[in-house]
Amino acid sequence: MGKQSSMTDAAIKLGLRDWGTIRLEKLIRQVDLGIHDHERGVTQPVRFDIEVLVQSPEGGDSIDNVLDYEYLEQSVNNALSESRAELQETLARRILDSVMLPRAALAATVSLTKLDPMGFDSQLGCTLVRMPE
Repeated sequence: MGKQSSMTDAAIKLGLRDWGTIRLEKLIRQVDLGIHDHERGVTQPVRFDIEVLVQSPEGGDSIDNVLDYEYLEQSVNNALSESRAELQETLARRILDSVMLPRAALAATVSLTKLDPMGFDSQLGCTLVRMPE
């Protein structure tokens, strides 16, 4: 995802000696998103990439010893079920708020990319990062 430096910076700021990340990459959803009239009521493919900083797990090979990362996809689904967002940043912030709810989530990045934005010959996206204060 290219956000490793943000997560490393957060881990250092927290004074962690052992840390890791959990990720959701390349989740694609059809989303009604955008500020332009031609985007309203039309879905377009949006890619979601999320990375969360966590302390290295201790204990055995059990789901009880780690943050169950399936909640990352649920965070996206929940954000999409809310009212329509005009800005990618609004949708990313909703997801980031949800991703940071578990106590085990120490910092996170949320990236959205419009894969085929109307009127552009490229992909457009944004990334929001939340680090501890």
